[in-house]
Amino acid sequence: EALRAIEEYSKLAELGQDFHRLAPAAETVRYQSYDLTQRLILAATARPAPQWRLCLLLTQSLCQTPWRNALQVALEHGTDCIQVREKDMDAGPLLDHIRQVIELVDSHAAVIVNDRPDLAVLAGADGVHLGQSDLAPDDARQIVGRRLLIGVSTSNLDQAKAAKASGADYCGVGPMFPTTTKHKPDLAGPDYLREYLEWDGLPHLAIGGINADNIDELAEVGGQGVAVSSAICAADEPGAVSKCLIAALDKRAASCNLQKSASSDA
Repeated sequence: EALRAIEEYSKLAELGQDFHRLAPAAETVRYQSYDLTQRLILAATARPAPQWRLCLLLTQSLCQTPWRNALQVALEHGTDCIQVREKDMDAGPLLDHIRQVIELVDSHAAVIVNDRPDLAVLAGADGVHLGQSDLAPDDARQIVGRRLLIGVSTSNLDQAKAAKASGADYCGVGPMFPTTTKHKPDLAGPDYLREYLEWDGLPHLAIGGINADNIDELAEVGGQGVAVSSAICAADEPGAVSKCLIAALDKRAASCNLQKSASSDA
């Protein structure tokens, strides 16, 4: 308002050309202040991404039982993030499906939408997850604003650093192991997870071929969160698998806490 007053006052005819030249400068700064105000409001409404423990990549075609059952049981056994990943579903049915998932989850876990920031906004999801060939986080941010989280799949530390610089809130880290769900010719493996954790840049979800037989390898290097699909969706007892995966991570975390406490006492 002060800049507007300066701009209008300097246009008064009796003040002369010296003041008249001030008007366009004041106008420019005024519009810059509008942009800065908008950026500050967006930043103030942002929320940091939590460090999820277990994210279920929900794909209907992979579910051994009806997807609603698999989702409900996974939630009951500690799954705290659901990513809706239906790459072959058209936009209209996908939007309806996302809304159904959000209703069933009922705030017991975060709901993330794979690839589609537009549908994430329309459905009222908690965020969107992007691949390396999808929109960059700063472009997706123009659609989702600061209220929605943005995750990015990464297979090396350079990609992770680029994702953070572009405004990502968390990173998918992988692929850890071979998987039939999404073929990847090159495996990043647990070594990349170790490197990522040493960087300590953003919350993470290790991804790719993770199951009850190999999750201990990720827990050993300090992994705190994983994302799985077939391990839960294709399981006869998805709840038991969910519980087992979380227990493996929690066991390692408890062990680390005990070691830190012992070191402090010493």
